[in-house]
Amino acid sequence: MPNLKTTIVKRIDPLPTNVSPDALLRSLGIAQPGDIDIEAIAYYVGLRIKRRRLTSCEAMITGMGNKGIISVLPTSMPERQRFSIAHELGHWAHHRGQSVACRATEIGGFSKTNQGERAADQYAADLLMPWSMFKRECRKHPRLDLKALKVMAGSFNCSLTATLIRMIDSTLYPTAMMVQHRAVIGRKWFRGAVQVPGYWFPKDALDSESFAFELLHNSTVRDEGFPRKIGADAWFDNRAAERYEITEQSFRVPGEGVVTILLLHPDMIE
Repeated sequence: MPNLKTTIVKRIDPLPTNVSPDALLRSLGIAQPGDIDIEAIAYYVGLRIKRRRLTSCEAMITGMGNKGIISVLPTSMPERQRFSIAHELGHWAHHRGQSVACRATEIGGFSKTNQGERAADQYAADLLMPWSMFKRECRKHPRLDLKALKVMAGSFNCSLTATLIRMIDSTLYPTAMMVQHRAVIGRKWFRGAVQVPGYWFPKDALDSESFAFELLHNSTVRDEGFPRKIGADAWFDNRAAERYEITEQSFRVPGEGVVTILLLHPDMIE
């Protein structure tokens, strides 16, 4: 593991703005997931971390010149705090010297409407789960399921949701899709591998035959231990769906509902 404190002491000049996550990690000699010390990296670029109560946001950054403070909620899960810090580092890279407050819904959601928050999310993912390391670890898991997801999340010390998004985006699982549902709201969002055609658009409401439905509405049911097969028409309205069988595996995310990993039939993406 590189000695980040020694590296920090040696650096005298302020780090330039818009330094990419890859360049930042290279400058610190980081080559393994376990070496990504996000608080040491923040200090390296001129930021201190404070954990304190925040009334209207989950994390914020206050900067002046080349110095600043990132504040995060101490009650958040450790993995969530790491992503929040990395998210604020993204703002620091793009908006040096400014003060930015981010609500919980703006961190990790990869917003389609707020380009500033989306850029900060992308920066955080690239910093915490750099592609060179991430794809190397993914290749140890030919099948995307909950077991592989938990191993990957543990390796990179990130939440299951953030890690799953990264695995979906890796292009290594071409038939994969993730869908999040919440009680009352229904389908909140979904994300498919780039190879999945856009006409495979998941239904708003969960089918009562799906395990995700049971998991969402019955608090005594445990997360699904293994993927299981189900007709694709339980998840998609596409007229061709009745011809295919897919696999699903669902798990709860505290405060966010149920997330389901779908693996489509290979013929569905051809």
